[in-house]
Amino acid sequence: MKTLLKKLLVPHHLEYLALDKDFLIQETSLKVQRFADFPEEVTAGNDVRNPFPELIGTEEILIDIFEGRLPNFEFKAITRILENGSRLYFDMYIVEFSNDDNQRLIIFFEDVTDRMGLEQTLVQATNEMNILLSTLAATNNYVEKIITSIAEVLLVTTASGKIKKINQATQDLFGYSESELVGKQINALAADGESLQAVSQQQPQSSPTNVEVVCRAKTGEKFTVAFSCTAIPSEIQGMSETTAALQDFVYIGRDITDRERARKRKVAQYVTTRILSASETIKKALTAILPVICDTLEWDTAELWMPEAGEKLLSGSKRITAISDPNLLGCAASWTKGSVSIPKFAEFREQMTCGLGEGLPGLVWASGSPEWIADVTESDCFLRREIAAAEGLHGAFAFPILGDCEQENSENSVLGVITLFSCEVRSFDEELLQTMATIGSQIGQFIKRKQVEIALRESEEQLRDLFENATDLIQSIGADGHFLYVNRAWRETLGYSEAEIAQMTVFDIIHPNSSQESLDILYQAIAKKDFNEHTFYPDSIEVIFITKYSEKILLEGSISCKFAEGSLVAIRAILRDITDRKMAEDALAQSVSLLQATFDSTADGILAIDRSGKIVSFNREFVEIWGIPNEVMALRDDAATIAFVLNQLKDPQGFQDRIESLYEQPEAESFDLLEFQDGRVFERYSEPQRLGEKIIGRVWSYHDITERKQAENALREEQAKSEKLLLNILPKAIAERLKEDETTIAEYFPAVTVLFADIVGFTPLSAHMNPIELVEILNQIFSRFDLLCERHGLEKIKTIGDAYMVAGGLPNPRADHAEAIAKMALDMQTEIARFNVRNRKYFSIRVGIHSGPVVAGVIGIKKFIYDLWGDTVNIASRMESHGLSWRIQVSETTYHLLEHKYLFQERGIIDVKGKGRMKTYLLVGIKKLVSSH
Repeated sequence: MKTLLKKLLVPHHLEYLALDKDFLIQETSLKVQRFADFPEEVTAGNDVRNPFPELIGTEEILIDIFEGRLPNFEFKAITRILENGSRLYFDMYIVEFSNDDNQRLIIFFEDVTDRMGLEQTLVQATNEMNILLSTLAATNNYVEKIITSIAEVLLVTTASGKIKKINQATQDLFGYSESELVGKQINALAADGESLQAVSQQQPQSSPTNVEVVCRAKTGEKFTVAFSCTAIPSEIQGMSETTAALQDFVYIGRDITDRERARKRKVAQYVTTRILSASETIKKALTAILPVICDTLEWDTAELWMPEAGEKLLSGSKRITAISDPNLLGCAASWTKGSVSIPKFAEFREQMTCGLGEGLPGLVWASGSPEWIADVTESDCFLRREIAAAEGLHGAFAFPILGDCEQENSENSVLGVITLFSCEVRSFDEELLQTMATIGSQIGQFIKRKQVEIALRESEEQLRDLFENATDLIQSIGADGHFLYVNRAWRETLGYSEAEIAQMTVFDIIHPNSSQESLDILYQAIAKKDFNEHTFYPDSIEVIFITKYSEKILLEGSISCKFAEGSLVAIRAILRDITDRKMAEDALAQSVSLLQATFDSTADGILAIDRSGKIVSFNREFVEIWGIPNEVMALRDDAATIAFVLNQLKDPQGFQDRIESLYEQPEAESFDLLEFQDGRVFERYSEPQRLGEKIIGRVWSYHDITERKQAENALREEQAKSEKLLLNILPKAIAERLKEDETTIAEYFPAVTVLFADIVGFTPLSAHMNPIELVEILNQIFSRFDLLCERHGLEKIKTIGDAYMVAGGLPNPRADHAEAIAKMALDMQTEIARFNVRNRKYFSIRVGIHSGPVVAGVIGIKKFIYDLWGDTVNIASRMESHGLSWRIQVSETTYHLLEHKYLFQERGIIDVKGKGRMKTYLLVGIKKLVSSH
């Protein structure tokens, strides 16, 4: 060793070995054993590969060095685990050395443990820095994308209100470019009298501030924006603890103009309705409505135009003539905001008149429809254009006051026109026109109702004199039962004073023994409030009135009812005293009452019996329902009749029990259903028959509802069919939610698998195939696919031409969604092959699969379909469109979900439209099936 050391100038930190051509150790340095994997093997004569297994496999390299074909060779960063658990790193250098005696290979060993530690520390620090820089860049990019894509308005300002950054939504809403806004004060976006910077000064250090501000776009259009303002630090704190961080402000805004306009329209309509309901006269109502409309809907001045007849109506004149074509429109009322000065415009409208089709009021009067002018200064049809331009009026619209909704397009139905003006140009607002058209109809109906009231008062005044001198008793009763009018004969006959009459109702003087018809009319009209123009009432009535001295007076006479706008206004009666005549008719009263009650029943079959069970009366329908012989009905015995009909019923005992219970409870009413053996079904209703306060018998009525029952059964069957059809279109869970009137359904599913399949070559084939045959082929194939969906518990989404889409894991999530789709895909290949064999066709199928998150649901209001959205759907579609015939191409994501159970063939990297280069695989089959084979 000393001999070689003398010849080699070896640095002190290196150790070495000398080898012969057989790789046997010839000489070693003192401490070379510490680098060996087996130190005890480092002795002369041993094979160097025993202590240094790293040299195994390098024999050819060593021979090349020994023979001079290779100058040297080196191993870097070889690692040894020492006994104390620490690591030793060293480099190994191999060179050839020759002297006079012989030729050797020299292996030098250098301890690089310290250097490796430093390098690893440096690499780790570099990697950490790169990760931080990458994270920071990704975060900045992420935040930038959020700011760019956010749908709401976003502005960032300094504490002084100077704009630093805006997003695209801000540019779209306000119409300014980014360069036009950045550096400007945020108050430049606010409308006159509004301040956006004040929002940030309310609570800058605590919770976000929320406020609604009227803003103005670049075009001059005003709109309302709901802003949320939050303070954020603009410098990173901690750089210098003594320096306080500056604050920026983030404004998030949402355009709520449509919402505010809708609210104001509703307020205007509501307040108008309240004014009309509370106003006693037309003039009060209209003069109160004009300022309400202007203030609520932000218009500056309003005008009411009416013809001469309308102006008389507004002024309260008694004689009102109908509106006719020859009349000219005049300004009957107007209102202007206090902040608006339009003296010439106001003076001119007081003097001008408009004929049919002249000017804005005349145009609306002729058409019966609202009209809108964005800027009257640019409209040739506006007669006051020059005055409006001089005094700063621009936007205008007008709407008709319609008195007859059935003749909207006739000028005869237009009672007047309301025009509104604004100092600003106003864009067309269809919804506002509709709202004002509704308000116009409300005002028109109010005017027509007031016309009726005025005419009614005039008519009553004319008739009052006539009635006062009549010898018959004349009375008029209001809808609440109080007396509106009684004549002198009525007061003298009954003895009540005017003061007493004012406090009484008709029920205070009518005796309960009055005719049932009279009592029914009063009860229906006054108590139940369901009397209308179509309600039947007799021409004549009989009533018993009680005088002030408790005497009974029997009266007979005629009645008439007065209606206004479909509502009962008054019940009028002209009565004469028939007390003496009626006494002669009392003997017939019971029979007439029973007969009248029997045949007034609305049921088909009627049977009346007395308290003892004897049949009093019946009609032809009753006999035909039961098929009772005449000789049985001639007995007039209820028991004999019941005995005859019992065998026709499905439940004769229940029928008998119900009759007996009603005999025990004569005051009880009854309703039940009777089912006949022949399938007929009848409703049976029974109520006691009274004469005054005494029960004298019972009336039974029978109504055939067989057809209705059949219709109900048919309806239930149709509902079942509809339910089945709905479940064929949508998943059951989604269908149930739709039936509960849930308008929009959208759910997020984090893990689903989507499959797209396409029949290769089907599109060009369809150009040469009969359409019916084409559809039949698709129906056969897709019907088999539908069965596969049910078998594997998957959800068919839709078919598009010859493409088929199915998903696993929704609407009910499942962990094996990818496996179920894989089985489906393999089975689809099998079904296509079977179809080709059966039909002698040569169709092939191309399948694409991808897994990931999607949003699924049903949107819209017609032709519902359960559909999917998201990047997962797009990638699955690309897997199919970029796939191969007869092959199932899956994404790398799906491959990792299935690789433990399925066999795949790696297709490699392919270019995917819209996604770039993607690694894909071809699904071959199930592993266990292949291995068992």
